[in-house]
Amino acid sequence: MKTKIAALIASLLVSTATLAKGPVPKDVRTFIDNADACEHFAGEFDGGLSKQRQKEIERGVVRYCQPAQKQLKRLTEKYKNDPRLTEVIRSHANDSVISFR
Repeated sequence: MKTKIAALIASLLVSTATLAKGPVPKDVRTFIDNADACEHFAGEFDGGLSKQRQKEIERGVVRYCQPAQKQLKRLTEKYKNDPRLTEVIRSHANDSVISFR
């Protein structure tokens, strides 16, 4: 579990650093991290998992997808006049974030 989390964090840091030309504001980076973690946890669902593991995954989905969905709405409005950041945000608005609850 710790290895998976460490790998996820490392990949998030790399993807955030290489996203776009120029700096990405902290609120957008936070959204990207949450959206990527949301997609990761949502992709872990499997009917064959133990009840304990299913609950861990459900907690991870809520922990990351809920804030990512709220951030998506706020950031889309905030950066609507910045095409570069709008594209960065849009490219991380995955189905797991959009369809959360």
